[in-house]
This record gives sequence, C-alpha cells and structure tokens, in this order.
Amino acid sequence: MALSRGSKWFISGAVFVVAGLAGGLWWIDENLFDDDVETGQPVEYSVERGATVRDVGDDLAELGVVSSSVRFRIQAGNSGLDARLLPGLFELETGMAIEDAIDVLAAGPIAPPSVRFVVPEGLALELTLERLDEQFDAYTVEDFRAVLDERVEAGENADGVLSLPEWVPEPADAGDEVIEPFEGLLWPQTYEVSDEATPLEVLQTMIDQLAQEVEAIPQAQRTAAEEELGLDPYAVLVVASLIERETQVDAERPTVAGVIANRLADGMRLQIDATVLYARGEHTARVLTEDTEIDSPYNTYAVEGLPPTPISGVGSAALEAAYDPEDVSYFFYVLDPACDGSHRFADTIDEHNVNVEAFREAGGCQ
Repeated sequence: MALSRGSKWFISGAVFVVAGLAGGLWWIDENLFDDDVETGQPVEYSVERGATVRDVGDDLAELGVVSSSVRFRIQAGNSGLDARLLPGLFELETGMAIEDAIDVLAAGPIAPPSVRFVVPEGLALELTLERLDEQFDAYTVEDFRAVLDERVEAGENADGVLSLPEWVPEPADAGDEVIEPFEGLLWPQTYEVSDEATPLEVLQTMIDQLAQEVEAIPQAQRTAAEEELGLDPYAVLVVASLIERETQVDAERPTVAGVIANRLADGMRLQIDATVLYARGEHTARVLTEDTEIDSPYNTYAVEGLPPTPISGVGSAALEAAYDPEDVSYFFYVLDPACDGSHRFADTIDEHNVNVEAFREAGGCQ
C-alpha cells in the first residue's frame, strides 16, 4: 500500500512537471519570434472579405506581427474576434503581443477594403479595358464594355449610365462604327476604389478624374486655347492624345504641341504617324508608306484637321502642353537617329528631309 501511495504521488508529480513545461512552451510560443523579425516595424494589413480568423492568423504570423498562428487562433476564438472581424485595412506592427493584435483587429479597420488599379498613359481604350480586366478579379473586358454600350444606347440624362463632362460630344451622335466615342475619356493614373465598386463606378471614377484634370488647367490657358487656337476642350484633348503618342520626352511635348498648332493654323495636314497606327488598329511602332493611304477618319495623312476623337488616354504633361503649346517656327519633326526617343525639328520641308535622311542612314529605330 505504501508503494502504491508513493507511485500515485510520483505520477501526480510527473503530471505537475509536464504541466509546468507545457505552460513554459505556451509562453515561448506566444512571445518568441524568429531572429530575423525586427519588432516595432509598421505593417499595413488588409483583411479580405470572407477571410477567417485562421486566414488572418496565418498571414500575421508570416508577416511577423504575431509569433504563432495557432496561439493567435485560440486566443482570437476565446475573445470572440471571429464574430467581430471586419474586412478592410489595419495598421499593426511586427512583434506584437497576440492580445494587442486582437485588440487592433477588434476595433475595426481604418479603411474599408479596396482595389488598387493602375492604367498608364498612352493606351487606347481597347488596351485600357484589358488592363482593367487584368486587375479586377470579378470583372472582364465584356463587363466594362457593356457599361460603355449602355451609355451609347441610353443617350444623356439616363439613370444608371455614365455621366460625361458637358464639353464631350454626345456618343450617340458618333454615327460611325469606326469611331470609338469613349476613346481618351478614361483618365490614366493609379486609383483605389472599393472592392465592391461596379464596372460603372470604376469607369465613372476615371471619367470624373478627366473632368478634374481639365478643370485644373488655369482658366487663362483654357480661354486662350479656344480664342487663339480655335480649340474647344474636347479638341484640346484630341491634341493632347496626339502629343502623348508622338513623344515620351516631357521636355518635347510643348514643342510637338507647337508644331501641331502651326500646322492647324496653316491648314496643313497633320501627317502624324500615331494616328495611322491607330487607324490600322495594330500596336506597332513602324508606319509603312502604304499605311498612309488607309481609308480612315483617323488617317491624318489623308484627311485634314484633327481626328474625330482622341487616340489614347493622356497624362498631365501632354494635356498641359496641348493647352500651352510652345511658340516655335517648326512645322516638321522626325525621330533623332540616336533613337533615344527624342526628335529633330525643322522649319522647312528641305530641312526636314535632311533629318529624315539622317534617320534612315542610321538604320531607323526598331
């Protein structure tokens, strides 16, 4: 019996020791981080819609915010976080105590969940819609195109369709299948919208930004464009798209704008390669002689004046240049033989031909 009592005491003591070890391991699990985790570093973390406490715990452990996803999950369950967890953006830091991280998450997001998307300058509408398709998991090109088609069918003052700046010609009046009425109206930049934004809301955000960019141009420049250049805001946007596609060198944009202004004032055809490429519908860099004979309202080698719409989205530099062209005597330009994206400008056709020959002798730019 004495031996039995001693055995029980030994077993009981063993349990005590094991429990003590387990408690120590529990503490270690909660408070020790990998050596490469630098504590106190800010972390912006987005909880996706439908994310579980397990998902969040795995993410935060991987980011070094908490030391253990298992421990986080258990404590979060005990605190009822799974019922209070909301999607959105949270500000945490590396090396946090688990209870502190749970408190931050329970307090709610500092911003609702969003989608960030980027559209670069110089893309035609078709390529812009493809970029949106790539960046919105829930929507396709067809979804965005359906919104544009609805706007054309509905005309103005219709509910649930895109609202355009008053200076934009009514798309329903385009009257030509070749003409894309929404070309150039989706302002390219980096955006952040709600993750529940509809295709209509996404496109309207981009159009509203275009209107804001035009409004940001000083009134004196807008008035001068209309009175001195004879260009309304939509025509200036068309010019800006030509500048955007013709040169990527910001310092040259006002000069190219000056050449376009000179040609328009003199009644010369613009003969801009970028319009031919747009008319051809192929995204290449070279224009062949036969391309200049394409039957299209966008072929400025064959038609006079501006094309009927912009040929791409434009950035601020191109828009500002279109509103404030440089006062130059140039009527011509061609790529510099250095092929660094810059151009050589000329006053006369003879000077221009010399520049063209130098470009050809250098082998052109591929």
